[in-house]
Amino acid sequence: MEDLDKNDILLFSELKQPIENSRQRVAVFINVEITMLYWNIGKHISQYLLTDGKAAYGSSILPTLPAKLMTEYGKGFSARNLAKMIKFYELFPDETILQTLSAKLSWSHFIELLGVRDSLQREFYYTLCIYEKWGGPRTQG
Repeated sequence: MEDLDKNDILLFSELKQPIENSRQRVAVFINVEITMLYWNIGKHISQYLLTDGKAAYGSSILPTLPAKLMTEYGKGFSARNLAKMIKFYELFPDETILQTLSAKLSWSHFIELLGVRDSLQREFYYTLCIYEKWGGPRTQG
């Protein structure tokens, strides 16, 4: 910025904040979309396996489904990740609450919360994450 005059520096500083704000909104939007995608995948797999006695069939589809999804969409759809998506849906079944939480918590937060079995403890930790601003899409600098 050495070669900029005073007016250029002022313009630069005025543009910086809108750019940063826009980037932050994009990050939040992407996080919400990814989180809801993973929740929907978990929901569809869970509901599919529960309909018409397909639970037994599920033991054979779950090993083949990840391979098909990974071929098409990449390693994020491994069997391990699909299992997390199913558990995610099971632990956070209310889509309305999840929409609100996903704007404040990242997928990484939710992965950590999957290990908390007690729903009251899980609620305590996600509330604390939000209140204390532990990482996530809104707190990155």
